[in-house]
Amino acid sequence: MNRNVLIVVVVVVAFLVILGAAFTVAEWQQAIVVQLGSPVGTPITAPGLHFKIPMIQKVYFFEKRTLEWDGDPEVVPTKDSKFIYVDTFARWRVSNALTLYKKVVNEAGAQARLDDILDGLVRDTLSAHTLPEIVRSSDRAMELGDEVTGTVAPSEQTGDLQQGESSAQARAFHGLRSQLTHEITSAAQKKLADLNLGIDLIDLEIKRLDYTDKVLPKVYDRMISQQLRVAEKYRALGQGKKAEIAGQLTEKTKTIQSEAYRKAQDLRGEGEAEATRIYARAYRKDPEFYRLWGTLRTYRGTLDQKGVLLLSTDSELYHYLKKLR
Repeated sequence: MNRNVLIVVVVVVAFLVILGAAFTVAEWQQAIVVQLGSPVGTPITAPGLHFKIPMIQKVYFFEKRTLEWDGDPEVVPTKDSKFIYVDTFARWRVSNALTLYKKVVNEAGAQARLDDILDGLVRDTLSAHTLPEIVRSSDRAMELGDEVTGTVAPSEQTGDLQQGESSAQARAFHGLRSQLTHEITSAAQKKLADLNLGIDLIDLEIKRLDYTDKVLPKVYDRMISQQLRVAEKYRALGQGKKAEIAGQLTEKTKTIQSEAYRKAQDLRGEGEAEATRIYARAYRKDPEFYRLWGTLRTYRGTLDQKGVLLLSTDSELYHYLKKLR
């Protein structure tokens, strides 16, 4: 009976020893074996089942996948004396687990070192540039612009802007945001290489830029004022265009009326000439009848039932009336 118990005990102990000696490395992991605080061998990067000495050796696992660094938002002064919140993030990975363990022990230590390095570089780099340079990522020409958003009126629609003002504004708004993030990334990569922490920085991006709460209302007021100026310029352009169209309309109306009057006068002249020719032909055929007809027309236009007409005896109008007696 005691022998059976001993066998069971031995089997259990052996199982526990084997269980304590075996460990699994996943495909997304790498591991190092540490014996009494000192790393043993090279990092284990091959996935599968591996073994260590129980009770003496420990295994530390590290990610092979890309990791995220998310910096805390911080207040950064710019070259043009603006105070802004800057929120950045970056991607990094463990390039050498053994070196990482020797320098910072684990990934949390690596994150802490990245905090120190990246936060300092972001602050130093952004402080050397103006806010429009930090915000903008292009060199598109601008005439009117907000210092934060770069909102503008397109040059082809603001023809009344002075060229000097446009050129000065355009020179003041060079977009360097992409260049600045590239500079920060390159400087951080160089510093990490010099420190040899066993980590590689892939890239860094600015996630958010914003004014501090103290100056934000003033910024909004300035943005509103600038947009009102832009709107006023558009209104002035519209009024000018309206006056130009009205002038063209008046000129065109006068041209049409003048042409119509000329044609009417031509037609009236032609009609009067034709009437004169008809009168002349009628007069040549029977002058006496034409004279009678003309006189009757005069009677119709001058005499009425209540009127009194005084004529001398030698008047042409009295000539036919005299024959009626």
